[in-house]
Amino acid sequence: MSGDRAAIRYAKAVLELASEKNLLAATRDEMLDIKNTLEQSADLQVVLKSPVVSPVQKKEALMAVFNNTSELTQNLIGVLAANKRIDLLGGVAANFVRMYNQKEGVVEAEVTTAVEMDSALEAKVLEKIKSITKAENVSLVNRIDPAIIGGFVLRVGDMQYDASIANSFSRLKKQFNSSI
Repeated sequence: MSGDRAAIRYAKAVLELASEKNLLAATRDEMLDIKNTLEQSADLQVVLKSPVVSPVQKKEALMAVFNNTSELTQNLIGVLAANKRIDLLGGVAANFVRMYNQKEGVVEAEVTTAVEMDSALEAKVLEKIKSITKAENVSLVNRIDPAIIGGFVLRVGDMQYDASIANSFSRLKKQFNSSI
């Protein structure tokens, strides 16, 4: 079974269990925290993928990092470790968040900026996304990438709007090269 398909199956099982126990929102918060932590920690990613580190050590490391999580999340970590699939945790968390958002009608949007957005700008971006998508609920993730120099890149579903300075420079360079 491929990793993606397995991660989807685990995520679906956790979603169903969280729904039965009326813990959907709390579990979503935990899965979002796990997803973000794993994405931002290269060291933790190395530990999870290392064949040298035993499944027990991986489980202990994750339990230490995510020690304030619910029994449901801790059981997920235990099951993944027992099945030697602990490296799927990030994928399970990401798929859970995606499935939760679909179930609750939440539109996922990602804004990449060169620097952190302040609350006023974030509010304006949220309103713009709501007006474009006609969605009531929007989940906004702000990624920081200094390489875009300035401006922003907005992704909503399969739509992308690139208003970054780096993109403007790239277009200008193409126009300049084609005119020579």
